[in-house]
Amino acid sequence: MPISMFETREMIPMLEEAKPANTFLKNTFFSNVVTHETKYVDIDIWQGKRRLAPFVNPNIGSKTVERTGYKTETYEPPQVAPDMVTTAEDLLKRSPGETIYGAKSPDERAAEQLTKDMMEMDSMITRREEQMCSQALFTGQVQVVGEGVNDTIQYWSQLPAQNQPKEALGAGSRWNESGAEILNNLRAWRRKVVQASGIAPTNALLGADAAEALLGNDTLLKILDTRRMDEGMLSPEFQADGVVYYGRLKGTGLDLWGYDEWYLDANGDEQPMVPTKSVLLGSPNVRTSMLYGCVVDPVEGSFAAPRVPVSWTQRKDPAGRILAVKSKPLPVIHQVNGFYVADVLA
Repeated sequence: MPISMFETREMIPMLEEAKPANTFLKNTFFSNVVTHETKYVDIDIWQGKRRLAPFVNPNIGSKTVERTGYKTETYEPPQVAPDMVTTAEDLLKRSPGETIYGAKSPDERAAEQLTKDMMEMDSMITRREEQMCSQALFTGQVQVVGEGVNDTIQYWSQLPAQNQPKEALGAGSRWNESGAEILNNLRAWRRKVVQASGIAPTNALLGADAAEALLGNDTLLKILDTRRMDEGMLSPEFQADGVVYYGRLKGTGLDLWGYDEWYLDANGDEQPMVPTKSVLLGSPNVRTSMLYGCVVDPVEGSFAAPRVPVSWTQRKDPAGRILAVKSKPLPVIHQVNGFYVADVLA
């Protein structure tokens, strides 16, 4: 008879009860989580315009205006699905005469091992989600490359270069050069975002090298206000592991942050979640979403959930009970002009 512990509907609550990993980019800029029961999702991309309502004579009534400023794209959220051979089932089997030790039953030990295996794979998916969020924020697209898939999901990366919310400082004005005007740069970029989106950036996320260049400027250090940190006024999402608060830079309306987190790329090399020479201006108020598509399993059925664990047994390649955790995440930037990215070092 099948063991109910390994049925998907039994494993989902076990996985949901476990504490998730900290994800600063996802929690800060993609906190609107939406699950879908469909294979494909429609994504609205906004590029708003500052139009004025028309004056109309009361005898005319009203004037029709066009819906402008957004387009709809349809995507299938990419699936991520690590699996491993789990030993949880072995803990359910006890040889004749075997001593039962400890206060835990075989079922309890098996459930603990199963949860550990699921948590390890959940952590891998969480890190993939964070890397997808990083790509969306800093490049305006998400590259989906893996087993049998090679696709690019675009937000602002397909726009003409002059319309993209990004720039690279030239020689003589980079932040580690004598001609740098860091304060003016931040003010100008903030103004661009407000003009393009109507939302004022509240945060500047600094790559490691960009942060060192800014903090090495004695003039800026004198106007860096750290009272929020000193008085313990930071909200929980800004106190996650790896997050560094540098302070509020007077005259910009921006809180300055660092984020020390890495991931292994396809070559096994460590890459930073925040590009070291870049700066991102943004706000949690920008319209974004973390979408999860419907996971379809030929045996277990369809599930509209962020994580879907499934299990089966096989005789080879490898042999044993296989446990997989599936997810179809997609971070979406609806309001593409709500962020601004700048490369401030060569």
